[in-house]
Amino acid sequence: MADDPYKYQFGFGNHHATEAIPGALPASGTNLPQKVRYGLYAEHLNGTSFISSRESVSNLWMYRERPGAPHRPLRQVREHNEIETCFLPTNPNVSFTPQAYTWGPLPAPKTNPSRRGGNTTFVQGLKTIGGYGDATLKEGLAVHQYAFNADMNRQAFVNHDGDLLLVPQQGVLDIKTELGNLRIKPGMISVFPAGIRFSISIVPSPSQPNPPSHAVGYALEVFGTRFTLPELGVLGANGLAHVRDFEYPVAAFDLEPPGMLPPFEVTVKLGGRLFSYAQPHTPFNVVAWHGRHAPFRYDLARFAHLSANTDQLDPTAYCVLMAPSKWPGVSVVEFCVFGEKWAVARDTLRIPYYHRTMATEMCGVIKGVYQGSVRPLEGGGLSFEQSYMPHGESYEAYAREREAKHETVKVAQGFMSFMIHVPAHLGLTKWAMENHPDIRPERPGLWDSFHGHLLDHIDDANASLSKAGMPTLQIRPLTPPESPTGSILPEQDCESGLGDVPMNEQ
Repeated sequence: MADDPYKYQFGFGNHHATEAIPGALPASGTNLPQKVRYGLYAEHLNGTSFISSRESVSNLWMYRERPGAPHRPLRQVREHNEIETCFLPTNPNVSFTPQAYTWGPLPAPKTNPSRRGGNTTFVQGLKTIGGYGDATLKEGLAVHQYAFNADMNRQAFVNHDGDLLLVPQQGVLDIKTELGNLRIKPGMISVFPAGIRFSISIVPSPSQPNPPSHAVGYALEVFGTRFTLPELGVLGANGLAHVRDFEYPVAAFDLEPPGMLPPFEVTVKLGGRLFSYAQPHTPFNVVAWHGRHAPFRYDLARFAHLSANTDQLDPTAYCVLMAPSKWPGVSVVEFCVFGEKWAVARDTLRIPYYHRTMATEMCGVIKGVYQGSVRPLEGGGLSFEQSYMPHGESYEAYAREREAKHETVKVAQGFMSFMIHVPAHLGLTKWAMENHPDIRPERPGLWDSFHGHLLDHIDDANASLSKAGMPTLQIRPLTPPESPTGSILPEQDCESGLGDVPMNEQ
């Protein structure tokens, strides 16, 4: 990545080892020497239970100028926020609905005099759209949008609820973590394991030396599990995301003179609630570390897309990362990416076909122009289709595609989007359904143009039936049915429309 001042280590899931000062890591064979060189403190971070398979163990040894334990008492952050991590039906701020939703991107935050500096940091700009499960049960996930315009100066954030995957859509992010630095631009993703403290700043644009910078994007959070690569199966050794393309930070630390700088504020997210504490020293003081429980980044442009000669591939053929559930062979979520690829299939539909699936789908646009015909969606926006609900492209798009002359062509040039594929029902937050600044209802009359074509081919169908010795189709005049005398639902609910039903009555 151009203009990236940082160095990286490579290899997904590797046990990495790095030191900013030579000799800071203890000699092989011990993690906890009686005296760590340079007067450093050893600190262990375990991301999995003590009794875990060797394959699943995720832990970390850090050697730092001061440990994380010394800090002042915690306090709960009283400022109202729109973060949720409990998606059980008992939560009045969450509702399960079969209705499709589309949201536009979050706008640039406005100045808020009640906040320090008047602007919005990443933590303050994080808004939950929906999810399932509960972070306290270590099962499920949450989907967020974010928009912020302020750097986290002498502030850090640590998520105790789960691993966090960031998808920038606007704004280059400079991210300082306990283990080193990452720079993330739109078209990349980054993952931060639970328990890792980090701070996010916006990189100024070279073309605008003093811009009113703000950043927009998405976040996917998983509870009680970790992101991993999907199995390649019959693909063999190659395809999808390559292990070597995942980049991890090298050790880097801040050396601060004692008592010369203001305290550092650390914000903790636990059970969807925010807490904070002050400490007299920077948390970014790790001189050396080794282990697997580390943040990383990945450039989505390096993803190896697959092509099909006949029918379409399922969206999971474009899976970058997935998170396994407690059920063998079942995932909590798959994160899929759609970018430039060659379309070669003949005599088949190339647009999304009409389908119903037990998985919930949420889609967002990272860059380029969205070509779907059903909903208005642009970079930073998000769409939602609940599990089992039928969906697909409009009749007009279907009619054009049905008659299209297919040639081999590169599609999605300059375009990149993603899908969060969840094999569960997702609950939407009250904020997403009622208070999001850009809710886009389904276009009235969208599906009215659909009509069946079988009657246009009745002679051909009857010829086939006769040849097979089967009764032919007969078109008989039908007596108009009587007006319905009742309704499945109470009359007032049918007339009011789903959008007007209070959340606790849906």
